[in-house]
Amino acid sequence: MKLRAKFNLVLLAVFVLGLLATGFVSYTMLHRNARDEVIQNAGIMMEAALAVRGYTLREIKPLLELQLRRAFLPQSVSAFAATQTFAALRTKYPDYTYNSKTTPRGLNASNQAALRNFVSRVFTLCST
Repeated sequence: MKLRAKFNLVLLAVFVLGLLATGFVSYTMLHRNARDEVIQNAGIMMEAALAVRGYTLREIKPLLELQLRRAFLPQSVSAFAATQTFAALRTKYPDYTYNSKTTPRGLNASNQAALRNFVSRVFTLCST
């Protein structure tokens, strides 16, 4: 084998190793950046939900005190406001969800009926 061919093989090997190393470093950096961005977006969304809940407690609930003496209003519950805000957001971004654990048993009113239906179907299937 001539010297020129050996030199070309060595250069090819160095090029392939450099390309692999660059690809690995790039993949690692992009993966880390994507994860950090998702975590940052989730943090912003959670802070927005907390801000909506705080606003409801500070501003909305005092305005509804007189009406709350006559009947329960879900708008006075801070978790309701955050849940409704995220329900509106979910129409455009269906992958985003919000579940408040401050409601009884961690369920909001719209999920309680679905849970009752599911449990009744499970008991029906188990009894047959």
